[in-house]
Formats: sequence, C-alpha cells, structure tokens
Amino acid sequence: MSSSRTTRFPARAFWFSFAISFLLLGAWSFASPHMASPDEPAHAAKAAATVRGQFVADESEFNAGRGNFQLPALFDQAWNQTCFAFQPDTPASCSPEIGGDLERITDVTSHVARYNPVYYALIGTPTLAPLSEWTFASMRLVSALINAFLIALTITVVVGLRRPFLPLFGVLAAMTPMTFFIGGSMTPQGPEVFGSLLVAVSLLALVFDPDPDRIRHRGWVLVIGTAFFVLARGLSPAYLLMIIVFVVLAAPRFVTVWDTIKDRRFWGPLAACVGLSLVGVVYTLASGSLALGVVYPDPTLTARDVVTTMLRGTDYYLEQILGTFGWGDTHLPMLLLIGIGGVALALGILAMAFGSWRERSVLTLVVLASIVTPIALQVASFRESGIVWQGKYILPIAMLAPVLAGFIAARADALTRASAGLVRTVAALVAILQVWAVVVNIHRYVNGANGPWTELIPNPWAPLIPVVLIVGVQVACWASVIWVVRRWSRSLDAVQPISESPARAATGSEAD
Repeated sequence: MSSSRTTRFPARAFWFSFAISFLLLGAWSFASPHMASPDEPAHAAKAAATVRGQFVADESEFNAGRGNFQLPALFDQAWNQTCFAFQPDTPASCSPEIGGDLERITDVTSHVARYNPVYYALIGTPTLAPLSEWTFASMRLVSALINAFLIALTITVVVGLRRPFLPLFGVLAAMTPMTFFIGGSMTPQGPEVFGSLLVAVSLLALVFDPDPDRIRHRGWVLVIGTAFFVLARGLSPAYLLMIIVFVVLAAPRFVTVWDTIKDRRFWGPLAACVGLSLVGVVYTLASGSLALGVVYPDPTLTARDVVTTMLRGTDYYLEQILGTFGWGDTHLPMLLLIGIGGVALALGILAMAFGSWRERSVLTLVVLASIVTPIALQVASFRESGIVWQGKYILPIAMLAPVLAGFIAARADALTRASAGLVRTVAALVAILQVWAVVVNIHRYVNGANGPWTELIPNPWAPLIPVVLIVGVQVACWASVIWVVRRWSRSLDAVQPISESPARAATGSEAD
C-alpha cells in the first residue's frame, strides 16, 4: 500500500465511521421513550447536578451512594416517565406529559450520586440551556457523540492493520444491538463499553501487528480509550487490567510485548495510561462509588445459592449481552438472537480451528471469565445487595472474545483469501440484524411487545421524530456500511503479509 494511501485512508475511515456511528446511535436515542434505559432518571439527575457544581449529594436519608440534589423540576419529572418499565405489554404512551414550571428547584434523588463526574460533566451541558423534554434527547445525543468518537477511532486502528478484514469481522460481532442501545442512552456504560473496545483493539494491534511507524499513534489512541474506559465506572480499572493480561497472554510473540514497552515512542502513552488508571482507582476508593445506592438484600441467600442461580441464568445473561432493551423488558425474537450470537460464534470457530494452542487457550479463558467474573463479584457483594447482576455489566470482557478471535484468525494464511468475502458477508448480515433490532424496540413502545404489527393501537406512543425517519436513518447508514466495506475490501490485496525477521519468528513462534 502506498504511503499516501496509508495516511489518507485511515483519516477517511475515521470521518466516515464517526458520521455513520453518530447517526446510528442518534437514531437509537430517539427509538426509545424518555427514561427507557435502566437508571436514566438517576443518570440525568447526576449529570444536571455535576454541571451545576453539585458533586456531593445529601445522603442523610438514604443508603450510601444515593442522595438528593437541588435541581430543576424537569429532573424530578423524569422519575414519572417510567410507567412502562418492567411491563413489556404497556406502551410508552402511559407516560405523563412533561410540563409546568420546569426550572423550579426541588429535591431530586439519584442513586448514582458517587459515580465519577467526568462523563456526567459532558452529557450535562445541554441542561444549562432552556429546559424542555428535548433536554433529555439532547443529553442522549451528547452521549451518542462521545461513543461515536470512540467507535470511529476503533475502526481507524482496524483499517490500519496489514490484515484488517477478520479483525473488522470481530469488531462488528462485538458491537451487538445491546451496545448500540447503551450507546444511545444516558449511561456511563456507553464510554465504558466502547472505550474498552478501543483499548482492546489498540492493544491487540500493538502485539499482533507490530509496526514501528504506527506505535506512537496507536499509543495515543490507546490513551483516549483508556481515559473514557477507566473513568466511566468503578469496576472499569479492574476490567482494564484483565484485558491487558489476556492480550499479553495471547500475543503471538512475548518479545513483541517487551519491544513495545522498550520503545521510547510508547513511553508517553504508557505513562498517561498508568496515570489515568491510578486516577480511576483512587477516585473509586476515595468516593466509595461502588456503593449501589439502591439495594435489595435477601437474608436467606447463601454463596452457594448465588453461584447456582447465576450459572443457571447464563443464557439469560447472554441474552442481555446480545440485546435486551428497556428495563430488561424488551426482548428480541429468538431467531434474531441466534443470528447475532451466530456471527461471533462463527468467528470463534475459525479462531479455534486456526489458532495456536496458546491462542485457543486464552480465547477460552476470555469466555470463561465472562461467566465466572460476574459470579465472583456477586458472591462478594450479595449480602449487601442481593443478586443484582445484569449481563451488560460484563460487556467490556465479553466483547474481547470476538475481537481477539478476529486477530487470531487473521494470522492464518489459509484464511487470507476468504477474509475479504467473509467481512462483506458479515457486514450485510449484521446490518439486517441491527435494523431488525431497532424495529422490534420501537414496536414494543408504540404498541406493546405483544401488540399488533400491522396497525396502531389507540393513543400510541410517538417518538420526538417520526418513526419512518428513525428506521430510514438506520437503513441508509447500514446500507452505506455494506457499500463501503465491499468497495474497500475489493480495493485491497486480501493477502497482506506480516513482515517479521526469520530470527524473531524462530525465537517467538508458538508451535501447535
């Protein structure tokens, strides 16, 4: 690939990915009614308080982590919008209209009062403008903007690889409809999820496709991903450490890891990542942000009960990773879930078939960690909280599985000829599944989950922008993705050799 093309194409890929991702996430922002994402009223209140300089809530009447802020009445009305929560057959039209004196200051409760304020300072900026129901939509759009930026950086790293097709396959598989729903909502899990994806892709690029000319760029992109990742939620620094361990263990040659660390061009980004991680850990410990705020302890539970219950619910947690929207009450059809999971499974099979014994072992460990880590965390806290785990909480680790599988499969020479065709097929399949998921979500709120598909019920819910526009944007964006992927994959030589010295290969290769 020529040097001019090498520099131009990633830049074009960034702006295309950023625009498409923002439109997709923005459409998701309007595809659900106000406060249709879990805990959105609490997140909205925390954001409004943060930009008003209220970093500490009055917790005198509540459990640790939950408290009152002095905020405009709009944010108190947010708690009245969730009449449809946990009621799949209840359309969103049940929500009362937002009105009255929205600027009147009153007590507003939030159970995420101790969360890291960085994300909330960003999404809270629209609350400083005149208030209306569009304020909530604007906050979601700011969140979508942040997450689209992280997705665009991820795609930029991928297209800069010498064998980019199967890693792109992995990224498409990792971004399940659940991640897009989260990305279009008011929740710090958005930057946690997409920040973790950027971190994973950047680290894997450094060790699977070492390139001295790109090490500085990849390093600073890694810093951006780390910043959004570790400053999002209390458990994020621990997840980051797990991702680093898995990437190091899966590295085709351990000496590549050492070479990267020794490279002076990587020292600045490395120091920044370490510093950000320490800031995240210190904030979590000092603030007590892991306090749940709202807890439902069950004195009859034992550790054995927790383990048994969560193991039996593995399929339920997997469904939440793939796509369970709303307050856990909007379920996708089984055929759609099979398709979404099947994309990742297909890539996993390729990685297991063509990877080395160590690569296969690490991939297996990532899958096991996605199951065992939630159980371990819940066993450590069930006496205070009961069983409150949701599958989406482990997304930063679960997403690593298909991404790692893509990098592993890309190393197999036997797959290079097929990789371009595979990613074109996967892009088309993912597009169909993603649009289908949005339509299912909209239908649930308009007519109820079991309501009619061919007609509207009396007094149906209507989003702030027309449904046809929401779906149209989704269709147009995914059609653009299909077209660009097809054109891009056909313009590149599918066989991109990974250069390495014979001595390096002899000392670092893994025999299967």
